Amino acid sequence: AYAERSLLKDKSTARWRMGHGSPAPYELLTGLWATQRERIRIALELIEWYVKYERFVFVPSAPRKRHWLTIGNALNPLEYVILQTLEPDIERLIEGGGYRDESGVRPAMREFCRLVAPKIVVGLFRVWEGAPPYLFYAHVDQAEMAAHIAMADSMLQEHRGFPMLIDLADTVCKTTFG
Repeated sequence: AYAERSLLKDKSTARWRMGHGSPAPYELLTGLWATQRERIRIALELIEWYVKYERFVFVPSAPRKRHWLTIGNALNPLEYVILQTLEPDIERLIEGGGYRDESGVRPAMREFCRLVAPKIVVGLFRVWEGAPPYLFYAHVDQAEMAAHIAMADSMLQEHRGFPMLIDLADTVCKTTFG
């Protein structure tokens, strides 16, 4: 997860960055990353870069919050909705994530929750009546453009309604790296 986001940040020259999953994935905020302040700081700084850059959209192919898809199923083709910021999810992670105060990780996560998470919104879009809706993550000030970019790319695959660039990157990586 870190490598994917880091490569997208450091190697891409595109004005907009499109990624798979969440800009703040669970695996970067827990486990080994969350055992020491220095480690969590590396992960948080990468996520903070995207928020400062502003022009990003992340689309997961299989969201954890499947109940939100009910809202997405009510959308007409080429509609989107903004559901919330990332703040409630990060708050829940902090309260149930097992972060320790003495390691300095909990204070770092609280600061991230207060300063960064409110700037990332979670939304839903749908491009075709026969295709499922998908979640997307974007900067709060760029959410409308991010939704339109995700939908425009997803229109290239009407049967699936998912961004073609993400599927293409997945296919290239699987073919190249096995």
